[in-house]
Amino acid sequence: MNATHDPLWLKLQDFAFDHPGDALTFTRRLARENRWSPEFARRVVDEYRRFLFLALRAGHAVTPSDEVDQAWHLHLVYTRSYWEDLCQGVLGRALHHGPTRGGRVEDDRFERQYADTKASYTRWFGQEPPADIWPPAEIRFAPRARFARVDVAAFWMLPKERISRALAACLITALSLLSLAACDAKTGGIQWGNVVLLVFLLFVIGMVVRAARRGGGGKGDGSGCGAGCGGGAAGCSGTGHHSDGGSHSGCSSDGGSSGCSSGCGGGGCGGGGD
Repeated sequence: MNATHDPLWLKLQDFAFDHPGDALTFTRRLARENRWSPEFARRVVDEYRRFLFLALRAGHAVTPSDEVDQAWHLHLVYTRSYWEDLCQGVLGRALHHGPTRGGRVEDDRFERQYADTKASYTRWFGQEPPADIWPPAEIRFAPRARFARVDVAAFWMLPKERISRALAACLITALSLLSLAACDAKTGGIQWGNVVLLVFLLFVIGMVVRAARRGGGGKGDGSGCGAGCGGGAAGCSGTGHHSDGGSHSGCSSDGGSSGCSSGCGGGGCGGGGD
């Protein structure tokens, strides 16, 4: 079982997400919207290709990682590329994307499908899926994730795990200023060594705050949705996907952990949650 010479995989490898001449390509937009590096976004797009292949070849319902799901969300915005070029031209059928129904039963189903998807990935591609894009299930379906659409030009983004470092730097600086003040009070003159130390400490705290403002690698956990294939090439379904905040089509979590699925088997496709 190998995808290397499969006609579907060869077509997916040739499928163009980015078009020459576009100032903002698909991959660049994906990187910008998720605050990823261009290289990481490119790797996610490659993993999205593999997910699309598994959706038709795995023989069971499949669930993507959150990173791959973000590529899927964005691709749905490019309606002609997705429904006409991909679904009709490459897959030969519609691959729908819809929200999870929520609840423990759905959570368990998606977690099983996620494990099955990663196992099929290994069988078809001869290697384990990269852990930074396909994390363990306990990270993928962590119930702690809560997402909101934020204008990063108007707000500073401070990840909680990095705030403690920024606060520690502030405390160090405050203590240093107190120390410098004490030294000056004793000598009555400027201590140039202390001035250099103060400048250095201010530089360090500036770098820490800057790192906190830049945020992480855009790792979202637990976004939820379901999906399914329609038998035969088709256009956009009114219930196959929905608007997520108005800027792109996607899915939403209904409390707790959840996932996305799609599945095709035999001559047709089984429902995957839409």
